[in-house]
Amino acid sequence: MFRSIVVSAFVTLFTACSVAQEPGGKYPGPALNNANRPAEPGRRVRYRGAADARISIARLREPRKVRRLYEEAMEAWLKHKPAEALRKLEQALNLYPPFPEALTFYGGIQASLQQWESAERSLQAAIQSDPSYSPAYAVLAGVYNAQARFDDAHKAAQQALSEGADFWDVQYEIARALIGKKQYGTALTITDNALRSTAHGSLMHLAKAHALLGLGRYPQAVTELRTFVHDQPDGEGSEQARDLLNQIQGAE
Repeated sequence: MFRSIVVSAFVTLFTACSVAQEPGGKYPGPALNNANRPAEPGRRVRYRGAADARISIARLREPRKVRRLYEEAMEAWLKHKPAEALRKLEQALNLYPPFPEALTFYGGIQASLQQWESAERSLQAAIQSDPSYSPAYAVLAGVYNAQARFDDAHKAAQQALSEGADFWDVQYEIARALIGKKQYGTALTITDNALRSTAHGSLMHLAKAHALLGLGRYPQAVTELRTFVHDQPDGEGSEQARDLLNQIQGAE
């Protein structure tokens, strides 16, 4: 059953960021990694605490058939079948439009296709249906960061935390928003704290590298980039991380 879990691919699928910076130049903030492939199947993050306790009426009332369609959509997505996943979600939402989990999943897929306005509408609909559903805020933060709407992203990520989310992806979005706002020191503190508290933070090494670059701490940034490439040699952002490494090392 998928009721108690959220696949972190909803967030990391389209929020992996990279930096196009010339060493010694002005730090421009994170750029998008535009690879639209699904994240690794089976990589899941469990939401704990308050988010599990606050089950809204919208989620309690969804018909059994709608829940089954949602789970079939999840299975299709994990098998790298996005068209089938979208079809199943559309069927579920036609039967029960205020289903926040399906709306969030739908918005995540739309975002993976860079359909930012549609994704935002889906996620806002999920939040309107269930204001306590923290994954919708988390995915929305990624959508805002992808559009360089860093204030909005920071607000959405903080709302995810206030509604009970306690997983590293939200911290990653907060760090990314802060980097975009050039608040590098605060972003570095967040990435350091996150990396001390989780074993699932490969992308956090990338965010930490961005913060270090903004502070002009290039040798430490190189270490973080190398760690990220070692951990995720073929993952989201790896190609951009290698390019950035080459830029920094070529300027030394």
